[in-house]
Amino acid sequence: MLRCLTAVLVLLPVAVGAAERPTLSWGKPGVTLETYRADAVECGREGYYLDISNTDAAKVFKDASRQLENNEASLGMTGGNLDRAMQIANDSGRIVERTRPAERMKQVRTLLQDTVAGCLRARGYSQFQLTHAQRQYLKGLKPGSLERHAYLHGLASNPAILAAQHL
Repeated sequence: MLRCLTAVLVLLPVAVGAAERPTLSWGKPGVTLETYRADAVECGREGYYLDISNTDAAKVFKDASRQLENNEASLGMTGGNLDRAMQIANDSGRIVERTRPAERMKQVRTLLQDTVAGCLRARGYSQFQLTHAQRQYLKGLKPGSLERHAYLHGLASNPAILAAQHL
């Protein structure tokens, strides 16, 4: 049960927010492809390795997990009592509802994104928004491919694009 809840908590905000966000990227006029890739990896690592264990969101998830585990343990002690099992299920639902998982995951996502953004800004990068035509072209390129990296670098290092599409 806890594993299912964890999967829902992780996937829900991705599914909810995916269609709403514009396509954004980071650029720096004249940056070489090598530096662009190295900076992306280093700043991505800062976000990846950020310790979020003491954030409010993590504390709420830990507390909810403990409560759900206690409920799950007491389910085994119901001895076939359907009313007690239903009460435990209702209690578990309320625990999840109070946790507000989508909101908590958004808080964590924002913290991680802010960490990466701060790293990139410190290295002289600024954020820009891709045009509709650029987004359409990008969709045709395989994620992780050299062609995709080269295309994004071409946009991200072009001073005219950065000036026109700067956020």
